[in-house]
Amino acid sequence: MKGYYWFLSNGAAYVSYKPINADYLERNFYFKPKKNLRVPDKSIIIKIFYYLNNNIGFFPVQEDLKIIREELRQIGHGSVEFNSSFSPGIGLITLHNSERHNALSGKMMAELADIVDKLENITQDKTNSKDENDLVALILSGNGNTFCSGLDLGVAKNHIVTPENGKKMSSLMQDALLRFSRLPLISIAAIEGYALGGGAELTTACDHRCMSATAKIRFVHVKMATTPGWGGGGRLINIIGKTNALRVLGASELLTGQQAYDIGYIDIIAKKGETINRSKEFLDPYIYFSPKEGELDAERRRNSVKAVRGMKAIIAKANDSGMQRNFMRFEHTLFCSLWGQGENLAELLKKKVK
Repeated sequence: MKGYYWFLSNGAAYVSYKPINADYLERNFYFKPKKNLRVPDKSIIIKIFYYLNNNIGFFPVQEDLKIIREELRQIGHGSVEFNSSFSPGIGLITLHNSERHNALSGKMMAELADIVDKLENITQDKTNSKDENDLVALILSGNGNTFCSGLDLGVAKNHIVTPENGKKMSSLMQDALLRFSRLPLISIAAIEGYALGGGAELTTACDHRCMSATAKIRFVHVKMATTPGWGGGGRLINIIGKTNALRVLGASELLTGQQAYDIGYIDIIAKKGETINRSKEFLDPYIYFSPKEGELDAERRRNSVKAVRGMKAIIAKANDSGMQRNFMRFEHTLFCSLWGQGENLAELLKKKVK
């Protein structure tokens, strides 16, 4: 049975699909382990982050994300849908939970992770669909007149209020959004209405952002006595810099479309209700070579799918550093030290949910 070879050292794990021998480890990691172990796929309890060409990774031990995903799938309502044929070369991901302003339930988190799995398979040529094989870009949007109001507070109060469950949620969402950001597909968030808390974090996982003039973005975490738990803090710094990120995070500043544009957070300001159309227009140069007015999409010359995906892969690889992973672990640990405890617990419990 195929398994992972791994050993533990100082609370971290090294893993490979191939046998690990002591000489290799001494040569590459400067010490010899006392014991090598092999475990089958079905019982592995750690998630592998690949970042070396030889497929050996270094990471903290954590619970199996597949198990966490299935646990969260049972919680709450709403859905996340993916349309690979939205427009030539462009797929559309839509958050559906209108009664909660598209807040994410556990079910929606699991479905988002499912979609990332599907997109990874698509970009690895594991599909026969023409629309999927031609895909080079994604639009992330919320159904109706709002983007995403973060975590569904009804779900939080009833199911994810404990520190342990908060840790599970953070682990799944960090992994899903990290993998989403690494996809060799250009992504843009189409922001209508509000992007709050976790919804604001979702926007940072995209390469570009289009925001309506009347929309608002706010990292409300400090008001909830916690910190970003889905990896949005570090990504925000990369987008707008340390000084601006400190204001947006630490002061929980409410950003209008113009304010977000002025600090480099968003790429486009659109009219209300036009963010998806404007996002599609913005993505056009990634899809078509030298477009001409009056031509139908079917008549226009397409850019090479492999080349465009390759360009995004270069950018993603350049950002894929050990420092990024270390910061995400730090962000996760800090969030887990606050969630479901003390002031955060009090804030969660006093929130009224319709």
